[in-house]
Amino acid sequence: MKIISILNQKGGVAKTTSTQNIAAGLHGLGKKVLAIDFDPQGNLTSGFGLDKRNLDYTVYDLLKAKSFGTSKLNFGDIVVETSFADILPTNIKMSKVNLELGGVPGKESLLKEILKDVYGYDYVLIDCPPSLDTLTFNALMASHEVYIPVQTEFYALEGIVELMDTIDIVTHRMNDDLRIGGIFATMVDSRSKLHVEVIGQLKEFFGENMFKTLIRRNIKVAEASSHGLSIFDYAPRSNGAKDYKGLCVEIIEREES
Repeated sequence: MKIISILNQKGGVAKTTSTQNIAAGLHGLGKKVLAIDFDPQGNLTSGFGLDKRNLDYTVYDLLKAKSFGTSKLNFGDIVVETSFADILPTNIKMSKVNLELGGVPGKESLLKEILKDVYGYDYVLIDCPPSLDTLTFNALMASHEVYIPVQTEFYALEGIVELMDTIDIVTHRMNDDLRIGGIFATMVDSRSKLHVEVIGQLKEFFGENMFKTLIRRNIKVAEASSHGLSIFDYAPRSNGAKDYKGLCVEIIEREES
């Protein structure tokens, strides 16, 4: 079971959309996938077609149960099965984690402890919040790899150095199994000279860690998420579907070769 955090502390880079469509794409290629919504905004939960306002339990409750032992909730009580992937959903309650777990010993390892008892998946994808906090450290502690989506804009590399430093700290001090699994460009407009230049910078900076597949700007991708559908269900012949399928093929080649 490969556990992958999808992370960029810069918002608006298609992190959640990519998590959803990578999960769906891997499923379409025969893989069993679990997605974890670790962002208090709960957009991945909505993208999976769930009403985040009316959930009995979320991953927040699971974290609290693991940290305080105040309930007998377990993974099976939280996980929701959908047509293409299972999901541990969340909602705005998740925003209380940083405050409520502030003094809990080993708070950065709660998700890792939870996933120790989870089996049967080929891939676990964690949609991280756009910040470097307790939730993000939990995700990194539990993960084998980090995938970084990067929007092809002028400030694409802004903040990446800080993110790489954080990953390096976690690797050397907390989780020596963690590594950068790949970087992929999102919202690409190949007609734009700026986008071409930025992609060149990304390839030069990240080298072989850069995925070859480029996720082109495609309105169908955003429309699909707003309808609680993957791009493969909403517009299977769109460029978005072609790009995410290509990325998923690359992921399997990279992870299973």
